[in-house]
Amino acid sequence: MDALKYFKPEDKIHVTESAEKHLREHVQKGDFLGVELSLMPNGCAGFEYEWSFVTEFYSNTYAYTRQFDGFALLVNDLSLPMLEGSVVDLKDEGVKGSSLIVTSPKAIASCGCGESVTFDV
Repeated sequence: MDALKYFKPEDKIHVTESAEKHLREHVQKGDFLGVELSLMPNGCAGFEYEWSFVTEFYSNTYAYTRQFDGFALLVNDLSLPMLEGSVVDLKDEGVKGSSLIVTSPKAIASCGCGESVTFDV
């Protein structure tokens, strides 16, 4: 994981211990460098959070990178202004399994099902 040496240590997005463990397990299982959290225009409220695994790292592609033990969290420059200050947590949904939940202080509304959000930036 030589790409990890480029990552900045600033904590602009807080990842809870349970979410960090969940992400690490999935990243290491697939032998990825990390995960990217981004926003995609979609849903009835405007944006949806999107998670994707990162297999290649280009330092000029990401506005924010944070190194954890064994993986990295990356955010692109278009998503960072809306995601800065967010908390990523793991929600246990019993039989349905677990899912990552992002709570952003800049989100001003969400749709009824909670799948999409509106931001005040």
